[in-house]
Amino acid sequence: MLGPFVLGLVVFTFVFLVSQLFRVLELLLASGVPALLALELIASLLPGILSITMPMALLVAILLGFGRLAADREVLAIRMSGVNLLHICLPIVALGGVLAALMIWANMGIVPYLKLKSADLTMQIEFRLLSGIPPDQFYELDSGKKSGGIASIFFYDHRDQDTGDMVGVNIKTRLDGEESPKDRQKRNDLKAQYETLKKSDPDYTSKTLALKVAETRLRTKNSGSAEFLITSSRGTIEANLRERLISVELTSGSIHFGSPENPANYNIVRFDSFSKAMRPRFSSTDSGLYELSPEEMGLTKLRESMNGPRKLARAARVEFWQRLSIPMACIAFALIAIPLGVYVRPTGKAFAFAISFLLILLYYGLLNYGVSIGRAGSSFAPFAIFFPNLLLSLVGSFLLYRMVMK
Repeated sequence: MLGPFVLGLVVFTFVFLVSQLFRVLELLLASGVPALLALELIASLLPGILSITMPMALLVAILLGFGRLAADREVLAIRMSGVNLLHICLPIVALGGVLAALMIWANMGIVPYLKLKSADLTMQIEFRLLSGIPPDQFYELDSGKKSGGIASIFFYDHRDQDTGDMVGVNIKTRLDGEESPKDRQKRNDLKAQYETLKKSDPDYTSKTLALKVAETRLRTKNSGSAEFLITSSRGTIEANLRERLISVELTSGSIHFGSPENPANYNIVRFDSFSKAMRPRFSSTDSGLYELSPEEMGLTKLRESMNGPRKLARAARVEFWQRLSIPMACIAFALIAIPLGVYVRPTGKAFAFAISFLLILLYYGLLNYGVSIGRAGSSFAPFAIFFPNLLLSLVGSFLLYRMVMK
């Protein structure tokens, strides 16, 4: 069974990894990302993928192993010699239990840590790419709703061959959100400060511009959404990996403020120099710190999140139940694969993989349904998430009993 298990593990893992491999090859060939960093990214993704593909590989191995035994009349020979088939089956089910226990242990500590590691490596790669953004291409920066709903699109015409500065820089930013009474008061204060400073600062220094941008962001929340376009004749870009910030220094340009809901509300502010800090696409808290997704949380953090805000608590509970349910598929697949291997006799690898795909499709279809209703807040979710294991285990146990008693 070791050979079919390794074969199944390689095939299923490759299927899950192939999309990431194309992305890594693109980074290596076109963007100059160090090969070691790309390999480290792949290595950090593997444990999470293996936690899904190991039950699938075990299913294929048992189907092929017992299918070969049945086809060669080995099962009949075992029965004729007076050996109870249960003595052959129990070690296989026990192996499934051992794998399930190891996977649960890994899912609670190693896998989320490596998922967080892969997110960090992805950011490192993205920040490396930022220093060499090619001209005439749009690059999207999205901080997400938790950072004020800020989405920016960056573009420039070409680089100065002598200085390396960007020429013809354009940054389009869209803001979304809803205003609270506290934000309204803060916006009014910023607006008053801006009007006062504008009278004594006709050249619009960075301080004046910063007040205008901050006031516009808060006003955006009241009107629904707003857009502003920053245009500049020249600029430089610097990626700060430690702070997870992209700093853009612009000279001789203008900022165009507007709102899709209120086109008449349009303003233009011109500047001699302007600095803008942006964050690439990742979730962050209001303080700018990286916010873990439930998939990246260790067991302690996951339990804390279960008592947090309602949406986060639902996602944390669903993630916790999944970390327990998916490893238990090793036991469920073992129970149903043994009798199927004997009755169906899938001696060919293609036939065994076909049966495996059908069972996997059934299992993950039911599991995804449980996950979706869990995220919707249904109290039925825990049962629904564990139901695929229960269903396959009951059917497999019944068929196994019939096979042993035959």
